[in-house]
Amino acid sequence: MSIWHSRALLIPMFVSTEQAVEWGSHLNAKQHAKVVKRQRALSSSALGECDPQRMVDLATQSQLLREAAEAFVPA
Repeated sequence: MSIWHSRALLIPMFVSTEQAVEWGSHLNAKQHAKVVKRQRALSSSALGECDPQRMVDLATQSQLLREAAEAFVPA
């Protein structure tokens, strides 16, 4: 599993929805905001990608980050 660095928040490259949900359920509000920002950036990148395989890869990671963000439970 790879890691994305996002200003002190290490975001793993998930391989399953379950993994994303588990990780996302432990986020605090500030981390959640960073995950949402990263997810939106990945989604935008996927929409602008010309290479079909790269588009699918980016869209998949975007969806998994969305799953992680949705698992966030505000305190």
